[in-house]
Amino acid sequence: MNFEIVLGQVLILFIIIIVGVIAGKAGIIADGASKKLSELLLYVTSPMMVLGSFFFEYSAEKLMNGLLVLLVAIGFYFISIFISSILFKGFNEKVKPIMRFSAVFSNAGFMGLPMMKALFGSEGVFLGSFYVVAFNIFVWTFGYAMYGNTKESGGMGRLLKKALLNPSVIAVYAGVVIFIFRIPVPDAVKSAVDYIGDMTMPLSMLIIGALISTAELKSLVNDIRIYYVSAVRLIVMPLLAYGILYLTGVPEMILSIVVTALAMPVAATTTIFADLFDKDAVFASKAVTLSTILSIITAPLIVGML
Repeated sequence: MNFEIVLGQVLILFIIIIVGVIAGKAGIIADGASKKLSELLLYVTSPMMVLGSFFFEYSAEKLMNGLLVLLVAIGFYFISIFISSILFKGFNEKVKPIMRFSAVFSNAGFMGLPMMKALFGSEGVFLGSFYVVAFNIFVWTFGYAMYGNTKESGGMGRLLKKALLNPSVIAVYAGVVIFIFRIPVPDAVKSAVDYIGDMTMPLSMLIIGALISTAELKSLVNDIRIYYVSAVRLIVMPLLAYGILYLTGVPEMILSIVVTALAMPVAATTTIFADLFDKDAVFASKAVTLSTILSIITAPLIVGML
């Protein structure tokens, strides 16, 4: 992948983030508006982008590649959960779950899928969708367990059910059915789905910009723990995956999708869970914000390496 192409795509994302920062500072995207835009992203535009990625001719090879992405993602989630338990062992209980969660879970959906579409086209979103399935399974089971007692939420079974009924995962189910059974989709429906799905990238960047606008610059740059978390999230995890997948001979496209997903900043879910379980939500917000800013530098370098 040409470094200039990756840098160009990241610069586009950065410009939209800056617009989001300005809109946030101006009060155009206030806290309430940001939450509603996030819901629009979660329940409408992101699922449509995933669904639209399945609108092409059936190929057993493509389906097998998607399942391979799923298996590789599951395997690496187990590895990263184990590594995070070692790297953040000495930290207090208010921030340790946040640091572990931040290291394991990247913003693979909101930032990752738009990046994959920009770099690899519809096939990138198609394969990336299978990574998102793994993300949702782990974030609502192991991720949830990192923060609190799973029994409080009805046990692991209920959490797994919630993960498998995520809107983007449901879009994968629908897409797989259309893809495998070659169900004809009218052009008007395809165009409508594509138009809505194409809103995901700019919308996600505007939301991230609005989030950044609420943070004080001084508080972002004076906490060494945030840099540690960001380095693990943005550099250690994608490079580790790259090394393992390269040495095991995983196909180039599969490697590219997984490493791109892992090169994304800390998942926004980190802040939501920190607030829910009475952990340090401010620290979580700083981890999401600073890693997002730093990813503007690290993402082109990591993905460009591919």
